[in-house]
Amino acid sequence: MTEQEAYRILGISPGADEADIKRRYRKLMMRAHPDAGLENPIDDARKINAAYTLLKKRTPQGGPGSAGRTSGGRQDRQEEKSSAWDAPVNIHAYTERDILHYAEDREGTVLGSFCIARGKYLWKTQEDFPLFLLSIYRCSSQILDEADGILKRADAPAIRPRIQAELSYLLAQQFIDGTSLLKELAHQEMTDASGQPVFRVSAMLESGKTVSGPQLHTPPALCPGETLCPSALRQHRLYLKDRSGREVGYLSFPDDRLYYTIIPLFEQRRARVRIRVSSKQPSGSRYARCYQNLDLWLKLSQEKLSGPPESLNLQIERLLERYRRG
Repeated sequence: MTEQEAYRILGISPGADEADIKRRYRKLMMRAHPDAGLENPIDDARKINAAYTLLKKRTPQGGPGSAGRTSGGRQDRQEEKSSAWDAPVNIHAYTERDILHYAEDREGTVLGSFCIARGKYLWKTQEDFPLFLLSIYRCSSQILDEADGILKRADAPAIRPRIQAELSYLLAQQFIDGTSLLKELAHQEMTDASGQPVFRVSAMLESGKTVSGPQLHTPPALCPGETLCPSALRQHRLYLKDRSGREVGYLSFPDDRLYYTIIPLFEQRRARVRIRVSSKQPSGSRYARCYQNLDLWLKLSQEKLSGPPESLNLQIERLLERYRRG
């Protein structure tokens, strides 16, 4: 796709600034919603998204109207080939997934979501994360529905909710590159003696207790600056212990993206951490007593694993076999 074609698809004049491009894009995507009555809504949405992606990349770098011109057919063909969605692909992923986009009215109110592309695309921060999780949930539902259909089950087995939760987690791992995303989502605090980056991330200690009536169970009292260590990984949670060996809760994150990025690194034994209780703690809410802020520094391990990590596809197949047995 050339720049001139992108401007034509969006219906704006060459040289439009970033705000005008974005405004026009939102308006056209709303019209491209399947409920709007267009003949080919998905195809239209893909073209609109490809045009917006091209102009958004070029406009900020050179200013209005200064986006670089294409040098010939080869570049145009490369851009058109990747125009469905501009993201890396995991060719080994178990299944394809939808790239979803919010449908909004003219006031910006979200009306729902619809698919603008489908493939084995990795998640990137430009894709809304709740919509990414929704796409993964839909993948897991489809896979389990197909299994039920093959077995001609009238009703899904009782274990389906647990199986689907685990399946969704495994599928999400196939579309998240934790090593690359860590550099984008975390803060590079320092480098170690060998020059390896050490990242600081926002984290919390969650007690794992539940609300019981008007009272809340509080986590064990910990002093600011106290060091905590990993205790065990259970059900995709990293439990922590204090210096006496007492388990005090599990690692939590205020940003869900960090959970899906960091916990798999621990499961793959690819991360080392230093954790201490933060001097700044939440206040003003009775629910805050279930959480304590942590200062967490993380470094990716350079050591080789003791054995190759188990294939996610193999884990998925084993999980589905459990589901088929009911």
